[in-house]
Amino acid sequence: MSTFGNIDILVFNAGPPKPGTFSQLNEDDWEYATRLLLLSAVWLTKRVVNNMVSRSWGRLIYVTSLTLRQPIPNLVLSNTVRLSLAGLVKSLAVEYGPYGITANGIMQGYIMTERINQLAQEEARARGISVDEVIKAWSKEIPVGRYGKPEEIGYLVAFLASDKAAYINGSMILIDGGYVRCVF
Repeated sequence: MSTFGNIDILVFNAGPPKPGTFSQLNEDDWEYATRLLLLSAVWLTKRVVNNMVSRSWGRLIYVTSLTLRQPIPNLVLSNTVRLSLAGLVKSLAVEYGPYGITANGIMQGYIMTERINQLAQEEARARGISVDEVIKAWSKEIPVGRYGKPEEIGYLVAFLASDKAAYINGSMILIDGGYVRCVF
């Protein structure tokens, strides 16, 4: 706040916690994931929301994962702790909506990031195939036939941060190329 002044828009996006199954993870892993994915969002929100209230305007946007709708094997920490962000979004929407502040979440699917490219390179080396072949194989499960682009998430964030999205509050928006098949 001392560097930027008033914060009008908070976009929360945290990296992934440790992968693993329930039996592979210990209490420290769970505590770290909770601090990373939930408590850091709470701490940041607490630091900006009162100034938003005083100005009767603000946007709280929490980038999370499609794991809220479709758990992914071997990612029990992400599958579990990220769900708490949906509860935070809904709670903040109710509490702060009357002050002109919206709270929404983005459940992003598979996005072509440096990390995905790195994982694809590792698999390509291990299998003796090209990176493009790995990415193509991974993309077969996505109806649009490709991974998302980081800027596509950015476009949604920009929309939710705008006045054009003033009536969108308490929503968890899925952006995944059709990967999640459930209808609710």
